[in-house]
Amino acid sequence: MMNARNDFLGMHRPITRRDFLQGAMLGIAGMALGCKTQSGADNKALSEILPPYLTGVRGQDFASTKLGHRVRDGEFRELPTQISATNEEYDLIVIGAGLSGLAAAYVYHRETKGRSRILILDNHDDFGGHARRNTFEWNGTTLIAPGGTFALEDPEDSPPEAVEIFSELGIDTARLESFRDNTFKERFKLSSGVFFDPRVFGNRAPQWVNRFFDIPYDEFFAQAPIPEAARRELAELYSTRKNYLPDEKTREQILTEMSWEKFIREVMGMGDHAVRFANIHATDLVGLGCDAVSALEGYNIGPGFFGMGGEGFYENNGVLRYGYEPTTRYPDGNHTIARHLLKAILPEAVPGENTMEGVFNSVVDYAAFDRELNNVRLRLRSMAVRIVHEGPEEAKRVVVHYTQPDGRVYRVRARGAIMAGWGMVAKHIIPELPQEQVQALDQYRYTSAIYINVLLRHWRPMAELGLFDMYLPGGYCAWMNISDPLHVGTYRPEYHPDKPILLNMYKYLYSPGYDAVEQMIMGRLELENKPFEEFEREIRTELNFMFGPWGFNAADDILAITVNRWGHGYNFFKGPAPYASEKHPPYLKGRERLGRISFAGADAGGSPWTQLALQQGMRAAKEQLES
Repeated sequence: MMNARNDFLGMHRPITRRDFLQGAMLGIAGMALGCKTQSGADNKALSEILPPYLTGVRGQDFASTKLGHRVRDGEFRELPTQISATNEEYDLIVIGAGLSGLAAAYVYHRETKGRSRILILDNHDDFGGHARRNTFEWNGTTLIAPGGTFALEDPEDSPPEAVEIFSELGIDTARLESFRDNTFKERFKLSSGVFFDPRVFGNRAPQWVNRFFDIPYDEFFAQAPIPEAARRELAELYSTRKNYLPDEKTREQILTEMSWEKFIREVMGMGDHAVRFANIHATDLVGLGCDAVSALEGYNIGPGFFGMGGEGFYENNGVLRYGYEPTTRYPDGNHTIARHLLKAILPEAVPGENTMEGVFNSVVDYAAFDRELNNVRLRLRSMAVRIVHEGPEEAKRVVVHYTQPDGRVYRVRARGAIMAGWGMVAKHIIPELPQEQVQALDQYRYTSAIYINVLLRHWRPMAELGLFDMYLPGGYCAWMNISDPLHVGTYRPEYHPDKPILLNMYKYLYSPGYDAVEQMIMGRLELENKPFEEFEREIRTELNFMFGPWGFNAADDILAITVNRWGHGYNFFKGPAPYASEKHPPYLKGRERLGRISFAGADAGGSPWTQLALQQGMRAAKEQLES
């Protein structure tokens, strides 16, 4: 029975199953990267096994998770007697090759006129942190998608540090918008749709309702296969201009102290259907359902708050719209920002023109990352396990120990270090931290997110349904979309319904009924123990269920799947009391400098916002330059 089901879904079709192959291929890649750069056909073969091209489980993959858990479980509280002394000395060691770590290295490199020696360590097999790239090739077509950080949100509100970095790197955020084909949706008559899942809403058959946000909400929900009372409730949720809390003096306090779900049920007087739709917005922002985030977050992101001055909407022909809006982004999300930073400090690693198009389309030379003659070196699959001062806190150097998948521990020294990885890791690897700072780091929380990219042979069923971005209240994922129609230099996919496309799916692990911290732990446990095969079976089953009646066949139409799992995804400092304190947020204490050790990362800014990650990288670098 299971074999027949697997055959129907295409589980035995020849797409890669990389739970096993990933390690083997990375081993091959590692050997290749130890050689000089090849050219021609050999270079093409090499590129196909480099990190962006790998499918299966990516993001925080099994290898990087295993390294991290060895640290968490205290394996390195006592260092082994056999330590490999590299005899390497640097001016600065940066822990973490995400956007903040790369920004820190960039600022330090810039301020020292390129003369300083910098080592960047990262436990993953690719750079960029959450800003990761997935690349797919099929019959001469190349398609690129984000493996994590999706877009450059609100660039007009960027802090001055981020604006400075963008300007120096040649990233014109206004020009990013010109990469989009603004005629695409009109040309193929595409809009936003909602899937009314019979398993959730009780309707007899799967049903899509199109033009969400584009027509009045009472007209939209009138087409939904739900009771009339539920239609009125949802139309009211999205279109209400009622001020539910007219006393402005107490409004923020009330919203902070109750969950968004409680606000919907007790203040607005609505029920399960409204909660399901609010969850779409809550999960997309923080990775948790509206039962675990404050009503103040709903005020900032979601429907129902217009009459109170809420900010989670924009006007679209007089209709309040809360969903997908064209965003400022490269096709790979913010990974190209990481490429710009890397090119500035290690030019040979990102060959080609130093333009927005050139950096995006460059074939990154991973073999150039860790060359002995470079002043800046990037060492992947290297997990920092201990950072200490060489002597008292006023010592002139720090000692960093790191481990690699072979199990060996290595030692390097530097004048200073910047911890730009997850803030909660610091308490495990910096034994000199004062107790107050450890307690602050203990309050760091992370929600889980899964970014899934599915390479489809074509997307004719979605086109015939008129779907571009799709919302699944109570469904397998929060929402998904056909890849944005973006063209960058020589990267020019056709984006035609009969041509290959990437379907981007956004799934968040939350468990209604549990508190926020419990939900985060449960989500990570689910991710840690779930093999790629289970993800693949779920994805094939769900896509067949949603689009099968319109001609989709998972066995024939799915060409590849990449599951980017982020067990430590969005940092979480906001929620119903007591999960956050506006007056004393833990990240202010958590990022305090300790001697020659500084702290960067989005965690240090209290938000997963890319521009804050850049800001905190600059702040940490300037701290080190003062020492």
